[in-house]
Amino acid sequence: MNDTDAFDTDMDSCEKWLNCKNDFLQKYLHQVLTELPSCPCVYPNEVVYSAVNILDEKLRKTYRWRDASGPKERLDIYKPSAKFCVRSMLSFDSTTLAAQHCCYDDHMKLITRGKGAGAPNLISTEFSPELHYKVDVLPWILCKGDWSRFHSVRPPNNGQQCAENPQEDVYMNELEEAREY
Repeated sequence: MNDTDAFDTDMDSCEKWLNCKNDFLQKYLHQVLTELPSCPCVYPNEVVYSAVNILDEKLRKTYRWRDASGPKERLDIYKPSAKFCVRSMLSFDSTTLAAQHCCYDDHMKLITRGKGAGAPNLISTEFSPELHYKVDVLPWILCKGDWSRFHSVRPPNNGQQCAENPQEDVYMNELEEAREY
């Protein structure tokens, strides 16, 4: 985004956010997308009770995860087809303040695309809930809940190549619904 884009009245707020090409932000986003752990294909049941350790085989490192399905998360608004979510936790050797956010359907299978899919958080709620809201939630709001636009910049993680979920027909319906929003 350049200085004149900020005054472009034909461009909606989401479009302005999508077109923001800040070098620092682009580098940070690339780092986040390559260094965060992959989402587990199945919701780890034990996470309901406490944080759990899960090995990421690609990165050859164990990450701690915690449940992110509580009422404060407002899954009904932000991830409407998700029943459960988890978020990776920061560690002493984290190189970013980011967290992976993964969401699951009622069969505890990873939602890899569509309106219920989690997306990387640039700022972990552990570090700052307020900054997380400004950096990770407000852009979704600016896009008026059109997750397809939001996911074009913050793609859901499927690093373990889990089965696509939801199925194609459901996904296409969600996509059409999002664009008409």
